[in-house]
Amino acid sequence: MLGSTRAWVIALAALVSAIARPAGAQARGSGLPPRDEWQRVPEILAAMGNIDGKRVADVAAGQGYLTRPLSRKVGAAGRVYAVEIGDAERRALEKLAKDSFPNIEVIAGTETDPKLPDAIDAVVVLNSYHEFTQYRAMLDGFKRALRPGGLLVLVDNAAFATDQTRDWQASHHGLNPRFVDEELRAAGFEIADRQDKFIVQPFPQWLFVARRPLK
Repeated sequence: MLGSTRAWVIALAALVSAIARPAGAQARGSGLPPRDEWQRVPEILAAMGNIDGKRVADVAAGQGYLTRPLSRKVGAAGRVYAVEIGDAERRALEKLAKDSFPNIEVIAGTETDPKLPDAIDAVVVLNSYHEFTQYRAMLDGFKRALRPGGLLVLVDNAAFATDQTRDWQASHHGLNPRFVDEELRAAGFEIADRQDKFIVQPFPQWLFVARRPLK
């Protein structure tokens, strides 16, 4: 068990390091294929439903890896709210909006509140849910912002070890999907889809689609 846990931690560290690099640099020196080859962005966008002309949010948007395709998908009539707590990341997102994607609005979120406006059609969090130290408050914030029937899509690193606590797993950049299922239900969401092995290589990732109830 110790050996498998150590291998899991090493693999996750490599993956997190690669994701943190700018898109064009992710494959160099990481031992991983380019991110676009494995992240399954079209399927993530499809999981958000028909978002043409809709209002969506990319929370923990980083420098805009998913924000760009979201902007194209919602079109000129839609709106993408790119939420970040980091100053450098927000500056990069603001430049992206100014230079190329005017339907992006950058929001300074906090660790307890995404600061989203009301009546959002869909929210996505990519590879960052495990980093939410105040995940209950963030889930409450998503539920408040989403319109009834609106969707929350979470994609993150899978930790299938059952002998480690949630805090330990999160500190090592992964989560067993059972924790996520329990947390979404406790926050009042309905689980519309759960794929424990949404991505298998270069490292397993899960996908959840949760819905704010209509009533």
